Amino acid sequence: MNVAIRIGGTRYGLSDLRGDVFGGITAASITLPAALGYGAISGLGPVAGLYGAAAVSFFAAIFGGTRGLTSGPNVLVTLTMAVVVAEHADSLAEAFTVAMLAGVIQIAFGLIGLGRYVAYIPYSLTAGFFTGFGILFLIKQGLFALGGPAGGTALDSIKEWPSAISNANFHALALCGICVLVAVFWRGKAQKLSPPQFAALVVGTIIGIFLLRDAPVIGEIPGGLPDLQPPTISGDFLIRALQPAFAMALLSSMSALILALYLDAVTGFQHKPNREIIAQGIGNIAAGVVGGLPGGAAPGTLSNVQSGGRTMVSGLTVAVIMALVILVMGPIAERIPFAVLAGILIVSGWKIINWKFLSRLHKVPRRYAVVMLVSCLMLLFVDITAALVIGLVIAAFATAQRGEKLEVNSLVSTPLLDQAILGDEALPDDADPFQASAGLVRFPDRVTVASAREVSRILRPDIRGHQIVIFDMSRTEYIDDTAAVIISGLVKIAQRSRTVIISGIRKEVSDMFDSLSLLDHVPPENIVADMEKAKDIVRPLLRQQ
Repeated sequence: MNVAIRIGGTRYGLSDLRGDVFGGITAASITLPAALGYGAISGLGPVAGLYGAAAVSFFAAIFGGTRGLTSGPNVLVTLTMAVVVAEHADSLAEAFTVAMLAGVIQIAFGLIGLGRYVAYIPYSLTAGFFTGFGILFLIKQGLFALGGPAGGTALDSIKEWPSAISNANFHALALCGICVLVAVFWRGKAQKLSPPQFAALVVGTIIGIFLLRDAPVIGEIPGGLPDLQPPTISGDFLIRALQPAFAMALLSSMSALILALYLDAVTGFQHKPNREIIAQGIGNIAAGVVGGLPGGAAPGTLSNVQSGGRTMVSGLTVAVIMALVILVMGPIAERIPFAVLAGILIVSGWKIINWKFLSRLHKVPRRYAVVMLVSCLMLLFVDITAALVIGLVIAAFATAQRGEKLEVNSLVSTPLLDQAILGDEALPDDADPFQASAGLVRFPDRVTVASAREVSRILRPDIRGHQIVIFDMSRTEYIDDTAAVIISGLVKIAQRSRTVIISGIRKEVSDMFDSLSLLDHVPPENIVADMEKAKDIVRPLLRQQ
């Protein structure tokens, strides 16, 4: 018997609770090594990673606006904090104040309604960011793998490499290699027992304790509740802190809202972007107050959703587990070698590099390739808060606001009567004359980042209402990279249980899809020149019903 209650008008039963708790446990097993490793990378220390994971998970779960999203340590925010510690803060108190200021900026973003516009950041820009951060991850974790410390910036870390190689700790290097192998090859049935990251953490820690004992370990983790960190407030510091805090707020928000678009398709719920940004901001303020690492979307989110997590309960489960590690399991966590965390995070860094974009860089339109490369190189060797990056983001917001209404108003989504497609063929006597098995989606002449999210929101319920979907792109003369990714996602959603036909796609538009190999999953025979040929495919399908 499944006893259920209603929360906010939604039925919540024991099966939902099981999914949330199991999803939360799975996500926590991924978040734990990430929190420890990200804390070390940031310069705040592994303990700060745990404090931040607990605080951000708890408050973002309570106030969040996205089903299935778990919050906590985030690569984008972590490496921004590493720059803050190295270049912008004279003490840890000032670094935590930057985290609090970033949270305040996020709340301001949400209150003035900027949440929906954060998702307009172009795909090429995010590809550059993730690629740059992935490369930085590999540079920094390589130092930990050799048994040395990591510098604050990419250049600082690169300068440390010769010394780290000449003084390499071979126990640490071997331990890191073992953990990389475990994380890479922990597949198939083994994943049902544990996520690869947690398996590598356990295996590596055991080997480090009993065999490779010379690898440096995390060290003392204070027991009990953390000390509160009062903010450092002075005019001079706030001026210095504003730029990195703005960058941190933007990246934290971006990480959550980009992932939220994907979660909408998986969970069937529409996220609330402004509410989500405010929740992330509250979590980051709390993280700063307790001396923790700020965050955003956590690496365990996808595993949480795949394991059944859907509501705030899964996020609260992650927070509770992080708190238990702090309060109860400190003596065990203290013995985890840094090289174990390095091995796990090397695999994570490799995965977040956008290899697909890089491999297609020579085919991607030049303007998108330039955005990707410039944002990546600026992030690595200049400054994350550089005017160029901020200018690109602001330009994207302005363009999106101007173009959305025009593009969405030109979108057509309509059912097609079976009789209209079959023409003179007689329907069976018991057939419904108004039966419409097929739906037509006719895109406007331009589809850009401005309208991509709204187009996706409008079309998802329409797609679910038909057995056959025709995407007519005969009028579409231009499509940008972000819209191409979103439309490809819609096609994939429709393909799960429906026949999808793409009609009238022009060469310029087809080249955009091909440059990123976004329509490779559509059978070539279902990409046709015009609507008449699309109907030729549909007619036999209608006769079989």
